[in-house]
Amino acid sequence: MNRRSLSATTIMRMKRSNFILGLRRVRRGKRTEEASADAEEEDWDLQEDLFKPDRIVNADDTNAYQLFGDSICCAPQEDLLEGTKL
Repeated sequence: MNRRSLSATTIMRMKRSNFILGLRRVRRGKRTEEASADAEEEDWDLQEDLFKPDRIVNADDTNAYQLFGDSICCAPQEDLLEGTKL
């Protein structure tokens, strides 16, 4: 979708291997004792990277994603991708 925003290094990696674009939630700043398990969406950044297909999960359970989103790599949640038949 946003090919022009990819670096030349990323494009070369894409040409050379089997991959899936994965997202991982990364907490902004340091975690404090006051931070709750159900942190607000603004407290997270999405880190994108290329992963082998066996490392990616579909995050279709919102509650589980809120709990484990920083521990898993998930496929992007894009309507354009969900409508695609492979």
